[in-house]
Amino acid sequence: MARTRRMRWWIIAVPAVLYFFSYFHRIAPVVVAQDLMRAFSVTAASLGQLSAIYPYCFAAMALPGGSLADTLGPRRILSLGALTMSAGSILFGLAPSFGAAFAGRLLVGLGASVMLIGSLRLCAEWFRTDEFATVSGGSQAVGSLGALVGTTPMALLVEQIGWRYSFASIGAATLILSALCFLFVRDRPESLGLAPINPGRPVAPLRLRAVLSGIPAVTGNWRSWPPVLSSTGLYAAFVAFVGLWGVPYLTQVYGMARVQASNLLAFAALGLLIGAPLIGWLSDRVLKRRRWPLIVVIGLYVAVWAALVLPGEPVPMEWLGPLCFLLGFASGAVALVFASIREVNDPRYVGVAIGFHNLPVFLGFGLLQWLTGVILDARWDGIVSAGARVYSLDAYRAAFSLCLAVSAGSLVSACLMTETRCRNIWEPAPARGS
Repeated sequence: MARTRRMRWWIIAVPAVLYFFSYFHRIAPVVVAQDLMRAFSVTAASLGQLSAIYPYCFAAMALPGGSLADTLGPRRILSLGALTMSAGSILFGLAPSFGAAFAGRLLVGLGASVMLIGSLRLCAEWFRTDEFATVSGGSQAVGSLGALVGTTPMALLVEQIGWRYSFASIGAATLILSALCFLFVRDRPESLGLAPINPGRPVAPLRLRAVLSGIPAVTGNWRSWPPVLSSTGLYAAFVAFVGLWGVPYLTQVYGMARVQASNLLAFAALGLLIGAPLIGWLSDRVLKRRRWPLIVVIGLYVAVWAALVLPGEPVPMEWLGPLCFLLGFASGAVALVFASIREVNDPRYVGVAIGFHNLPVFLGFGLLQWLTGVILDARWDGIVSAGARVYSLDAYRAAFSLCLAVSAGSLVSACLMTETRCRNIWEPAPARGS
């Protein structure tokens, strides 16, 4: 068992880096938003659609990706996903037209959509149930590093070699990771002749028919829905700001340079880096609760959005760093959602459960990015600078008010969650006649 515990950190290293790049691709468009608008002569709504194709891919692949993780195993789907993500990033960087950029973004989204599902499915085999929130938080911390690199470092790279070569280079690095994943990752300890972490779990992957029967079992479980809906509002609003409109907001309302604005958004990624593992660890090891920690943290999250949309003068510049940090820190509560949805469902269907979580989350993510772009265009007063539209403070407040509303909905959903006390509470339906 001790050898298994040592080996698992090596096993999850490459998937962790792949998830790093998956998260990077969610955030990176915010840094090059105005470059894309100039290069392809598109509006905010069109840019929102380009950015939204990424989460729509996640939504479309949610249940298929979860099913594949439970049948083919995480090693195969992670390797194939990385290969697809690599091709998309290279195509996006070299795109001669908006349509080609759209196709590249589509491939990136399809490949990245299985990274979290595959990684958490792998962790379910290499870690205990009462370690899962901590590990989920760790995965979000790794993702936040990707978000950090997608802000200031990405802005600096773009300043040096341009946005096109930046994305093409990242695609080449992802191609190497795809090969490493296929060569070195193993789905479970038994594949290396090691003692299992969770004795009694099936050693072989489930057959497709068995996994397909798990889809209605997970989606029809009413306890699955409150944590998923809570995560939807939490995550969609976070990415709308950090992943798309944060840099334009800071540069246009506060007159910041792109690198300075990216530095501020890095505080949000830093908050997620600290918050996700800390919240997961406190839930697993100290509080032994899921519901109340989630309610408290999302309450903080709602307060941050309220501060951004209050009428009057804009938020003082010295408050922006702490607010961005708190926004990221509170977003780390999604680690509790991953643990909760696993704990209210059949442990055989971890991939399906995580995939089901992704379906409404990324639909909401994509829809909110598009709607905020529509609101900004509706409030646009005709000003253009360097070929890109400039939006007023009132326009951004109107768009961010929608983020506040979905965040409040996230809080309501958290209040409806079932408390699991950090253990699996799923029970099979009684046999007929019993």
